[in-house]
Amino acid sequence: NYTTEWRRWWMNPDNVETYNFMAKDNVPFHSVVFPACLIGTGDRYSLVNHLIATEYLNYEDGKFSKSRGIGVFGTDAEGTGIPSDIFRFYLLAIRPEKQD
Repeated sequence: NYTTEWRRWWMNPDNVETYNFMAKDNVPFHSVVFPACLIGTGDRYSLVNHLIATEYLNYEDGKFSKSRGIGVFGTDAEGTGIPSDIFRFYLLAIRPEKQD
C-alpha cells in the first residue's frame, strides 16, 4: 500500500499535521531520533506535531509485540470487516490508563 504521492504527506509541513499513537517504549525513537534524522537531511520533511503514548496493549496472556507477531495488526483488523473507526474508538475509550 505504498504510494508514489508520499511527498504530499512527508514533505509538506505547512499543510500536514501528524498525530502518532504508540506504545511508550517507542517514544524516544519517534520523538528524538527519527525527527533528528529527517532534519539532518536538510530537506523540509513533515515532522510529528502530536505524539500520544499509551501503556502497553495487552493481548491474551501478554503484551502486543510486532517483532513476535503477537496481537491484532492493521492487516488483521482490516480482514475483520470492522470499520477502522471502531478500533480507534476502543483505543481512545480505554483511556486514561493506570498501569500496563
